[in-house]
Amino acid sequence: MDHYQVIVIGAGIGGLSAAAYLTKAGIKTLVVEQTPFPGGRCYSRVINGAEYDIGALYVGDRAPEILQTVFGINCAFKSYRMGVKIGDSFVSVPFDRRTLRELHGSGVTWGDILCFLRRTPNLFRQSYFDRHRSVGEALDSLTSNEVIRQMGYVLFGVSGISPYSLPSSYLRMSGDTAGTRIGNPVHILGGNKHLADSLVTFISAHGGHLSFREKVKRIIFKDSRAYSVVTDKGQYRADYVISNADIRTTILQLSRPGPWDDPYLREVNSLKRPLALVCVFLTFEPSFDLPNEFGAFFMPGDSPGKEFQTLNAGQFPERSTFCLQVPTNLERRTVENHRATLQFYHPRGSVAPQALKQQVHKVMTTGLEQLFPGLSGRVISYTVYDPSRYEQEFGLKPFVFGASPALNQRRFSPQTSVPNLFCVGDSVLPERPSVPQAMESGILGAQKALKRMKMTRDRRASCQE
Repeated sequence: MDHYQVIVIGAGIGGLSAAAYLTKAGIKTLVVEQTPFPGGRCYSRVINGAEYDIGALYVGDRAPEILQTVFGINCAFKSYRMGVKIGDSFVSVPFDRRTLRELHGSGVTWGDILCFLRRTPNLFRQSYFDRHRSVGEALDSLTSNEVIRQMGYVLFGVSGISPYSLPSSYLRMSGDTAGTRIGNPVHILGGNKHLADSLVTFISAHGGHLSFREKVKRIIFKDSRAYSVVTDKGQYRADYVISNADIRTTILQLSRPGPWDDPYLREVNSLKRPLALVCVFLTFEPSFDLPNEFGAFFMPGDSPGKEFQTLNAGQFPERSTFCLQVPTNLERRTVENHRATLQFYHPRGSVAPQALKQQVHKVMTTGLEQLFPGLSGRVISYTVYDPSRYEQEFGLKPFVFGASPALNQRRFSPQTSVPNLFCVGDSVLPERPSVPQAMESGILGAQKALKRMKMTRDRRASCQE
């Protein structure tokens, strides 16, 4: 069988980042991906003749920064604002003076704004996060103003987890989990595929190997170490394995039976998945006037407590919170029709097709009209992907990128209890949202693998002496 120093399972952004880091260090690396495309949810696909970003609607400015500083890759991007519809106007981030003026224009008094600003230094204090365990609790303690709270609930609720179940460390401004920089979104010019494709090119240029349309079946263990990887096309010998499949799949499916102790298995098995998404890919007339410099818009639905309670009970809420990403608003010179991706949450479990159809109709009519009066009548076409269709056609589950574990669940280290098996991606350190989390997780996993390789070499050299 072919022998590689490292086999990376999955060509998502985490897997590609790990492989790029390893090949840069001269490590013989193979990336195995079950779909025909790299990037996972951070990629672009053609749907009904038009190209759309299928996920990862938030790409933080840390992503192109990593490409440049770590890999020397220049990736063209454009910063933009995200707007939350509050009443008849938008309140937008990145958080700056404009945000303050928009809050005041939405009915927030300057006194409430100043009170909120005076309390934000708490985000630098560890004791604050010891007292307030969830994002919801932390936001409630920062302000009693419902407009400010609603804005925070929407921005952090897009993780697919209720703000009251999302660890408060998402708000932290210092320490090991700092740097989320939720307010600095960027659009990769030409679509998210350019980010993934640039990593693929880098890996190939540095001697790495990539195999697409090849599904991993099992990880074989020998003497309590990962020994080989079995796919639907063959078997590969591996000195080290880095898995970008989610940690539940890696440990509970690909690695069973494996040398895992019961406490570790129970902890992995207890991981809660975020809510899946309904994705609507739509086009609308280019003449429809959208605010300049905006790339994404959020329409709040029911209160977060009520909405997530209803969703977790297996039903759609009365009003779904949704996000409308319109990258063509940032590249207007090349626009024939506006292309947008609309996402809202699917209830946990399965729902009747008629219930889904009714909720889509409600969002595409009443919801869009509340977001932008007149927009629903300017829609040319749209295509609905529920979680089942999304997974069937894209080979991926439509979860929000970089979703945090449950409130009481720690993020896992990339290093598993098997010395030569590492996991990267969702539910794995570091604590970040979206694409930057995936990239940094991949790099961290690669660094730990390289450190383990060095330890092994040093130990062998010492034995020979």
